[in-house]
Amino acid sequence: MASILSEGLKPFPPCVFDLDVMLNASVVDLKKVNDTLGSDAEFSRRVLHLSNAILARSNGLARTTIDAIVLLGPCLFHTAVLLCAVTEFGAPAFRDQNAEELLAHSVQMAILSEKIAEQTEYPVRGAAYTAGLLHDIGYLPLLMVARDQEKVFNQLAAIPWRDKIELERDIFGLDHCQIGRWMAVSWKLSPSLTDAVLHHHDPRNAQKDPQLAEIVGVAEKRCSAPSFQLAPQCPV
Repeated sequence: MASILSEGLKPFPPCVFDLDVMLNASVVDLKKVNDTLGSDAEFSRRVLHLSNAILARSNGLARTTIDAIVLLGPCLFHTAVLLCAVTEFGAPAFRDQNAEELLAHSVQMAILSEKIAEQTEYPVRGAAYTAGLLHDIGYLPLLMVARDQEKVFNQLAAIPWRDKIELERDIFGLDHCQIGRWMAVSWKLSPSLTDAVLHHHDPRNAQKDPQLAEIVGVAEKRCSAPSFQLAPQCPV
């Protein structure tokens, strides 16, 4: 874990920032998005792969970037872009797997966080969506450590350590919230988003934006409820 944290993080692929603007526009220019993403062939492949992982749940298939945008819609396609961006570090062979590992819960959290933001009149619903989507980025280094130590990983497979803060600290020395904060700071994410990543399990301790941290915390509790089901219109 120490070696992973000391190495630092790669910055997001440059196209991510351009895509952020394009996919949030009132009218999305499909050709421009396609050309921008196509400037990074490997990242483009990963986004299409993750898009199809989402579409597989509704028996859809995207053969091209434009197919993926049309079938998913700009919001969910943007979600695939962001999940691929945050899983760009670590061994290339596992990047797609890491993105899929985060996929279902992260999208559920993003959608639910945005709904709670609307209900509570939080002023920036898009920020709530992004906070819900990225709240568990701190799991990525934990998964990498577990995978690198195959014997330990096999033992951990029988232990429900995810989202058990004290257990994570006992096993890894740090929990996913602490690691997530380090990642958010390294990527220069906003203070409000960083606060939500660090404090979604203890929103009262949030310093910059307690309301956003509480929105994500409430969404986490609802998602963890045995009876929780995502709205049927989402393909995840």
